[in-house]
Amino acid sequence: MCPYCDFAVEVGAPEHDAYLRAILSELDARAHRFESHELVSIYFGGGTPSLWRADCLAEVVAAVTARFTGAPKEITIEANPTDITDEHLAAWRAAGIDRISIGVQSLAADELVVLGRDHRFGDGPAALARVLAHGGFAASCDFILGTPTGRAYDADWIARIDSDHLSVYELTIEERTAFGQRVKTGRLVPRDDDALAELYIATHHALLARGYEHYEISSYAKPGKRAIHNALYWRGSPFLGLGVGAASLALDAAGGGERATNPRRAAAYLAAPGTPVEVVPSTPADLRTERAWLGMRTSDGVAEELLPVNVVTWLLAEGLAERREARICPTLRGYLMANRIAARIAEAM
Repeated sequence: MCPYCDFAVEVGAPEHDAYLRAILSELDARAHRFESHELVSIYFGGGTPSLWRADCLAEVVAAVTARFTGAPKEITIEANPTDITDEHLAAWRAAGIDRISIGVQSLAADELVVLGRDHRFGDGPAALARVLAHGGFAASCDFILGTPTGRAYDADWIARIDSDHLSVYELTIEERTAFGQRVKTGRLVPRDDDALAELYIATHHALLARGYEHYEISSYAKPGKRAIHNALYWRGSPFLGLGVGAASLALDAAGGGERATNPRRAAAYLAAPGTPVEVVPSTPADLRTERAWLGMRTSDGVAEELLPVNVVTWLLAEGLAERREARICPTLRGYLMANRIAARIAEAM
């Protein structure tokens, strides 16, 4: 079980205290659905949790660990490079946080401008160096692949970052966002699918050459440094999300479950913490299907017995997967065709 917290209130101290009270109230209201599961991970993410006061973070960690059995194997905070100061690092470590996910995004100044990031060319590497020098933390760095600029940056740029863990996400442009409006008006021209595929393949090979394992569709780790929190999602484990816009998955004894999503506006959440705005039931068959296609986005793949025979035959024949002992595991081509694989599995199951 992996509680996580989305932080979206980014103003003065009174609002921070109000948000803390709301988080603790929601925990009290909803934790009973998850108390049969052992606590594995706590993750502060989804907004800008590095702006939240450290004493608030510490209080949430203490409340969660007191409520559930088991000690978390990993407590992570997402942080912008400019928020990673020696003062913050000391306070986060005192709060129990032992892993930092740094939003580096790019090592190219013009890409950072396009992405609207407030840090500069060298802030990402400097933040990582500060984390490693401080000690006591595992570090991960996030990058955005395929930012529309005048040129494509060499994937070796990412490989220069000496972090134990890297997450490399393709830029997603949604219609109702600022990026979407810029694309609509022609001010931003996104990379085409072939160019993105070339960048993805180049990044894969550059990082493997540096000793990384490509263990999830967008994640790389040095040996023994996989993220614990990530794996819980891919396996379809239950998780409790606390805060603005947070999502949860509760499982029932029959093998089904229920997904709940909190309000995405801070005012609505603070008015009624613990009251999701959307609740969607999932049947046992729904969850089996989901675990199958999610598993095909990880290097460990899926137990062959959990996939329809015709799907296995198709995956192997198309070079989208390979058989490793009793598991069907994606190839690099399979990662590139992940959406097609998911659709085929959903149709067959």
